Amino acid sequence: MAPKVVGIIARFALWFSPIVIAVGFIAFWWLKQEDAASASVLARMLAIALIAYVAFFSYRQQRRLDEVQIANQGFASRHGWAKGTLVAVLLLMFPPVRDWLVDLVSMQSTGSPTLTDRRAVELAFAYGAALVVALQGLGYYIAAAIWWRRVGGIRES
Repeated sequence: MAPKVVGIIARFALWFSPIVIAVGFIAFWWLKQEDAASASVLARMLAIALIAYVAFFSYRQQRRLDEVQIANQGFASRHGWAKGTLVAVLLLMFPPVRDWLVDLVSMQSTGSPTLTDRRAVELAFAYGAALVVALQGLGYYIAAAIWWRRVGGIRES
């Protein structure tokens, strides 16, 4: 009887997690103006919850894949993530992109492109990590598309 109860609770948590995460983001924007320290803790909790939900959903979706789709994922992971990271690093070395990101962070943290503070450094780390992950994901999808073209076309669902 215990596995059935655990399954029901897990299914309930899976269905309502996006609602809880969305409410958390709304609460974050309100709390950010009221209490910055609590907002910082809530932001970290939301990031962990969102990553856990996406990881769980991803593993659940991978159960349905056949051998060809698993091979596609292996190729895309091997090539896409590394090349996406390389593109992110090269973009951060390119002075106009780097200057634009620094100005963006300074404007969002202090309201002036010339002043900086501790929050600016924290934002810079967050934006840098987000840029790397976004370009890794883009590289993953490009590598997957290249793999499908090599195999002989996109398989129909």
